[in-house]
Amino acid sequence: MAVSQIKINITNAYAGSLAWSNFFSRLTHSHPGRVFYVLFNITIALVLMEAGLVNTIQTGITFYAVLACAWIGVILGDVTICKPLKLCPSEIEFKRSLLPDLNIVGIGAWALGAGIGTLALSGILGMHAAAFAPFLTLFFACGTTPLLARLTHGRTYMAHQQPAQWNTQPVMRCVICEHEFEAEDMTSCPAYGGTICSLCCSLDGRCHDRCKPIATHLSYQLTSPLRTLPSKLRRILVSPGGRFVCLLICIISVLGLLAHKTNLPLDGTLLFVFLACVIGAWLLVMAQEGRKTATRETLHQTRLLMNEIRARRRMDQALQSAREKAEAASLAKTRYISGISHEIRSPLNAIMGYIQLLQHDTRMPTERQQTLSIMRESGDHITSILSGLLDISRIEAGRIELHSDTIPLVTFLESVAQMMRPQAQAKGLKFYWKPQFLPSVVTCDEHRLRQVLLNLLSNAIKYTQQGSVTFSARWHAQIAEFTVEDTGPGISIEDQERIFDPFERAAATANIPGTGLGLTITKLLTEVMGGELTFTSTMGKGSCFKLRLMLPDKDIQLSPVLPAFPVGYEAPKRTIGIVDDNSSHRQIMRELLERCGFNVRDFENGQECLDCLDLASPDLLLLDLTMPEMDGRELALRIRQTSATHLPIMFLTGNLVESANRHVASLEDCPVIGKPVNLSMLIQEIGNILSLSWIFPQSDIASQPEQPELQDPVSHLPEPERLYLLAALNGGNLKQLRERLTSLQSEKPMLQDILAPLAKMAATYQLEALRIQLEQDET
Repeated sequence: MAVSQIKINITNAYAGSLAWSNFFSRLTHSHPGRVFYVLFNITIALVLMEAGLVNTIQTGITFYAVLACAWIGVILGDVTICKPLKLCPSEIEFKRSLLPDLNIVGIGAWALGAGIGTLALSGILGMHAAAFAPFLTLFFACGTTPLLARLTHGRTYMAHQQPAQWNTQPVMRCVICEHEFEAEDMTSCPAYGGTICSLCCSLDGRCHDRCKPIATHLSYQLTSPLRTLPSKLRRILVSPGGRFVCLLICIISVLGLLAHKTNLPLDGTLLFVFLACVIGAWLLVMAQEGRKTATRETLHQTRLLMNEIRARRRMDQALQSAREKAEAASLAKTRYISGISHEIRSPLNAIMGYIQLLQHDTRMPTERQQTLSIMRESGDHITSILSGLLDISRIEAGRIELHSDTIPLVTFLESVAQMMRPQAQAKGLKFYWKPQFLPSVVTCDEHRLRQVLLNLLSNAIKYTQQGSVTFSARWHAQIAEFTVEDTGPGISIEDQERIFDPFERAAATANIPGTGLGLTITKLLTEVMGGELTFTSTMGKGSCFKLRLMLPDKDIQLSPVLPAFPVGYEAPKRTIGIVDDNSSHRQIMRELLERCGFNVRDFENGQECLDCLDLASPDLLLLDLTMPEMDGRELALRIRQTSATHLPIMFLTGNLVESANRHVASLEDCPVIGKPVNLSMLIQEIGNILSLSWIFPQSDIASQPEQPELQDPVSHLPEPERLYLLAALNGGNLKQLRERLTSLQSEKPMLQDILAPLAKMAATYQLEALRIQLEQDET
């Protein structure tokens, strides 16, 4: 019997936990679990029994029966009377988002029924009424429910209706717990912007019932009767002290009623319970006030944060709009520069082309060759200025591209030194070029490397008033190091910190013309190429800039430079088609190619080329990329769709973008040469594409063997060559040493008497003797 009684009590505790958990989950938005409420019920029962309040429990159960019958009467009236009479919605809703916090019909009918039952239980309505108080409560609550439903027209049952077409799927995922439920257990939540399950809806305490009208909120419903009172009295009642007094009066009334019914004296136990209730009431009011304050501050901070987020979004949109405008302006500038470049390069191409033809014309007097060289150098300078405009535009847009070129490093660096030596000599400066061991061929972006070196050398010459500029280069383990050292005024410590910033110049050089972009561009290009640019400087002694780049060597033999324009080739006669809207460009190309032995067909536009393609049957097409109506790329793509699928195509363009990219989209196999066209490079490229063996003028070939007879013998090696050979020997690169000796024998026959013994020593591996000979052979 004891075990059975324990099981019954625990079962009752579990049944009560269902009501506790459902009620408090809605009230407190938390769910500690059913086990907690089971233990909570057992603890309350033990405390009441151990306290000896048997009579109080009996009276409390009777009073609770009145309250329970009132609630059951409300449910009975709602189900059996209101719904059949359509005084309320036909469905029974349980989700928090659709229910008001207080249903006036249910709460009102329950309060009236419980009030009548309490009066009957107290004996005011007579002894018979007291005996049948629970039944009187049940029937009165059941009868008042349809009356209140009729008076309110059933509007207090639902807070609002679900939006239309919100549950389009039978199974939906909760955006909070991410579990899937049937649509009947889900509801639409504007706070989280999705659908949530009924349990997450009940437990959430951050949305503050945003989905329901304010009139259905508990705080609004509880304070609605107070609006009939004077404002001063209403403020007192809603204050923390007023709420505490009201709560205390309710507690005293309940305790007094229980004491009166049980006829208990006001002993220490009842006084202890009263004091505990007072403290609990005060703590409850303070906790509620603290929660309201915290909620209010949280909402305020959240509102500020949301305002900040909206402001940031507006700022991001404004920045995005400004960025798009800036990019559009940059693109427009690039297009403008490209267009201007094309307009300048087209006539410049004709000028430079005829200058190159005149330079290779044997009928041109020797005294005019210098004039032609100056004209060509000036044209190359204009071309470099146009390329610089594109560099600045690309640097600003952050779209610098590198290309892999095969460079004859020694020849390349010697050409750079030869370009800068006249500038130094014009200022009365000594220019020293000191090469050490260098490989024959390396891989790098030739244009960018030349640009960086020329910037460093031109700066050194520009800012050095007296003394010398030394340019040296060495290569080891795939790393090339270039050094530019001058005897200029030096750079102060303050200026060294900002020397690479745009438009920044040293204070001591303010009177020297310049833009302040040279070192900025140089530094940027160095970093893009994966290199390092450092410098040291001492005021009054000069500066030393060191450039380190990774330049992988290549074991290949480059094609020799054409000594002159060819007059033919050892193959059947080939036909080359030229498509360009500029008549002067077609004329210069025709004159050059016909001189080289080609049949030439020129076309003014792309459509004319397509119409005559089968009839002309060209072996190679030279296309201008920028043409009206149909540009070169579109023409090439159309040709690829015809029977001439494998026809070789070469692009000639005055557009800076295409000439810098060196390829055309979808036509990467077609080389691109920029205008003004280097005719020697063009002829060499044509020979490579068509696999031609050139025939040169006999006068040029015959004159080559006679050159050594015109040269005076030399008693020693030039210093740069000696240092180069010695560095190769010390570096252990015998292959490089032999190749350089062989090339020197063919390039400089006047050194034959010196080079022959050195070549023999290298061939027989007399390395120590070769080293002694090179060290003794000093200038």
